[in-house]
Amino acid sequence: MPISTKQLDLYKNKDSDDSDDSPLMPLSKHLDELRIKIIVSLIVLTITTTIGFTYSKEVIRLLTSIAPQGTTFLQIKPGEFFFTSFRIALYIGLLISSPLIIWQLSSFILPGLNHKERKMITPILISSPLLFCLGILFSYFFVAPSMLSFLFGFGKDVILTSISIESFISFTLMIMAICGCAFLLPVLIFALANIGIVNSQILIKNWRYAILTSVVSGALLTPTPDPFNMSIVSGILIVLYGVSIIGLKLSEQSRKYANINANDPSYKSK
Repeated sequence: MPISTKQLDLYKNKDSDDSDDSPLMPLSKHLDELRIKIIVSLIVLTITTTIGFTYSKEVIRLLTSIAPQGTTFLQIKPGEFFFTSFRIALYIGLLISSPLIIWQLSSFILPGLNHKERKMITPILISSPLLFCLGILFSYFFVAPSMLSFLFGFGKDVILTSISIESFISFTLMIMAICGCAFLLPVLIFALANIGIVNSQILIKNWRYAILTSVVSGALLTPTPDPFNMSIVSGILIVLYGVSIIGLKLSEQSRKYANINANDPSYKSK
């Protein structure tokens, strides 16, 4: 039998805080507010992208520094380095402006949610960018260098390694994006737990399937066939799965004690 969203834990045990007494706005005002927030976000993105373009060469130097020694970078097409720099500038602009863009998005969405929904969405909006950036840093210092060393080192006694700057930047950013998305696993589990689909007991019970899924995902997400790099990505997913279990366990214990204290008359009288 299909489960309605109203039957999930998110909608159970509603209290007085869940009631929405805010006045309703007409659709035209909602659209005007959304238009203003989009314009503000685009203006900020344009400014941060412009700033990012001035530092794009330094960022490209940082990215090329993790390549194996002796690698030669080429500009094969006219304007290749310019468009690569602009692409890097856009990513820098998105990274810098993401807090304000998320704030603009949340200030438009959160007023329409009840207390329980806001309590679930707010940590997700705050933790997602932080975990994604953490995954990028982890990839830059550990995952990407080992992958590049394997790929560029294979056959180095036969050939010289030369690669276009666009291909190298695209490949490196892809690895970083994969690791960044992998670090969002606790956010996904937290969201599923808050709507009642999973809990810590379910995660513990299915740990074998989680390890198998992590290994398969590591093999699919890793662009290299060597087991070392696949084990790095798989290990990240397994560790994050374990961290998610610990976080849910602590959250459930805290919620349990809060319910006990709320139902204890002696606690209320203090």
